[in-house]
Amino acid sequence: MAYIRTPIDSQVRYRHQCRSSPRCIVVALSVSFFAFNWIVFHAFKGQSSSDNNNDPLSKDSSGKPLSTNWLDTATERTRGYRASPDWQGQWYRWRALNPSNIEQHTDDLTKYDIVYTWVNGSDPLFQSMRLESQKNHPMFQKSLRENAKQIDTTTKRRYRDMDELRYSLRSTIDYASHLFRRIHLVTAEVAPNKPQTPSWLMKQPDSPIRIVSHNTIFSNSSHLPSYNSLAIESQFMNIPDLTDIFMYMNDDIFLGMKLLPSDLWTPLYGYVLHMEASLLIPPAVRSFDPNAITVGEWHSLQYSNYLLSQRFGPRHRAYIAHVIHVLSVSILKEIQSLWPDELGMTSAHQFRGEGQGKDIHVSFFMAHYIMEKLRETQLESFWQYRLDRNQDGILDWEERRILIDRVKIWNVNQDQATSARRQHSRPTMIHAHKATLDRIGIRMSGTTLYRQSGLDGFPYLLRNADTSKTIPTATYKGRDGKDVLPQFPYGNYEPPKDRKCKLDVDFCFGPDFVDPTYPRMPAEQGKRIFSRMAFKEFHCGDCLLEILMQDPYRGGMGAWMPKDETSEAFASVVEKVARYNYVLGTSDYSFMALQGAKGAKKDLDNLLAKWDHKAFFCINDDFPDDPVVENEIRTLFKDFLDTRFRLPSPYETTE
Repeated sequence: MAYIRTPIDSQVRYRHQCRSSPRCIVVALSVSFFAFNWIVFHAFKGQSSSDNNNDPLSKDSSGKPLSTNWLDTATERTRGYRASPDWQGQWYRWRALNPSNIEQHTDDLTKYDIVYTWVNGSDPLFQSMRLESQKNHPMFQKSLRENAKQIDTTTKRRYRDMDELRYSLRSTIDYASHLFRRIHLVTAEVAPNKPQTPSWLMKQPDSPIRIVSHNTIFSNSSHLPSYNSLAIESQFMNIPDLTDIFMYMNDDIFLGMKLLPSDLWTPLYGYVLHMEASLLIPPAVRSFDPNAITVGEWHSLQYSNYLLSQRFGPRHRAYIAHVIHVLSVSILKEIQSLWPDELGMTSAHQFRGEGQGKDIHVSFFMAHYIMEKLRETQLESFWQYRLDRNQDGILDWEERRILIDRVKIWNVNQDQATSARRQHSRPTMIHAHKATLDRIGIRMSGTTLYRQSGLDGFPYLLRNADTSKTIPTATYKGRDGKDVLPQFPYGNYEPPKDRKCKLDVDFCFGPDFVDPTYPRMPAEQGKRIFSRMAFKEFHCGDCLLEILMQDPYRGGMGAWMPKDETSEAFASVVEKVARYNYVLGTSDYSFMALQGAKGAKKDLDNLLAKWDHKAFFCINDDFPDDPVVENEIRTLFKDFLDTRFRLPSPYETTE
């Protein structure tokens, strides 16, 4: 068994050596044995004994010492690990890792599938099919009568083909050949049993590239043909023979640096999510212009956040970066089981903007769903298995008092200056993560940096949140007349020592919870208080989780996981944590829109100058329907792509 610590390259050189006598060897071994045990004991303990003796929570209201349920000894931890074959429980609970126990699981960490959505909008058959669908669709009737040419021009731009897929596939094969098992190219049928296929794609029986038609994946064929990428994405879980975890890309996204499976998911750290906390999505449905014939992604993002907010609390949620997205078939099916009508309506929307733009944005939705489910698992486990110490379902006063006192001590500590504030000494879950993954044979590409683990607390804890009242969701006007967001979460991957929160027990838990004359709180009332604290007043739940993880006396995983590691409760919590575990990662990427020849040349030249530095780049064609401009940009774009991805892939025909 090994407990993960930072590798240290020692620079010490010993000038005197002991002669190799038996006595010297015995002395050396004895000293090493006692030194090793001393180090392990203090590493397990995490805090000095004086800390625990001074901990006011180590005594009950009468001054008697409490049980050490929340602070097990190193001997108990070691015994539990050796008796259990479940490496996951020991990793989550103690950050303990035995490589020999995990090797059998990492055999499955080989390759994932990649899913592309693609359509050749320049195909005459596709254009004819689209125009016929628009002519018969209620969404376009008014605009067709008033300005049919504008509709044709606007929609043609959306589906314009710039041969991006050919080069995006080249980038994937150049930089992700060690990652993918198979590439699924999801595309439309332009005639019965005739899906669109790139003219340059070589037809080989053993090719890893598969053409998957919309007819194959849509559970309701009456929703076809579909011209709505959000509707198509809502059916990803129905792609045949798809790995559970897969990478999703649009054809306008290109890889620029090497990718490995650890850029998507690992058994220790879970999903790797790329989020943009500087861009927040409001938790309300976006106003809709009934005369609009084009709708951007913000309608779907806000509708998705509205649905998430109904379930997990009304917070502004971080935008998902426009790069590769990691998705899971099993998680998407779980989401479908919880929101069947909403996903069904998304599937039914033939064009984006239909149904007032109320489409689920699958990638955004899944990313925040797993973040919220991990948070829910942590808080629920504490409430059910640690707060209720005797497991009778009743929250008696002594159980409540322990939590209240703990919060009060935390709040006092939070009022201290940063230099004087006591901090938990345990390492974060992603501490030395590269060395940790190396030990179990999982390599990191260097393309993605792991920045923050969901197991260290909710990453989007609000800055300076006032937990004595409800946090508003609507924007308000600032002194300069501009809209101001009422919620500002931490979003720069701040370490725990730089994050602060104070918990108002009266507001967050309610009057009955803090009333010592209310001896026994029934289970149903406790559940209602939990639901309000964890979701409706989500900033209360965020702060409670921060306390559980960062309390300088007893913080860490053991503060919320069931104590009995042989229990069904512990196994259930571990299973949920493994399912929803995630880490926030960052990569260097660029997004650009080609709008004019001069600007396009400058942007593309800059991208070439950063050849070895951009992990991903998305190039969106957004130029007007002008033949001269189009010809100039097509020439510039093709020259760039031929320079950046010069070698054809093994799956291209020779033209």
